Amino acid sequence: LPVPEAVFDLGFYARNPDPFVQLASELWPGLKHSPTITHSFIALLEQKGMLLRTYTQNIDMLDVLAGVSEERMIECHGHFRTASC
Repeated sequence: LPVPEAVFDLGFYARNPDPFVQLASELWPGLKHSPTITHSFIALLEQKGMLLRTYTQNIDMLDVLAGVSEERMIECHGHFRTASC
């Protein structure tokens, strides 16, 4: 990589997608990482009707994997579900 930010640059990706693909495979939800007790607690709050919404800067979707509905999630930097931001 010429600079660390290049992994997220569309022009760089068009020329060399390998760095992004490698990073994404390390971050892909459910493969190497799983929801924590905190993610489960947030899901429990929703189940009990106590959660209005939850905000995250993470793109890993671990909240959703723990059971938080997509409707309650505000994913500030996008997510892997639709590969969008």
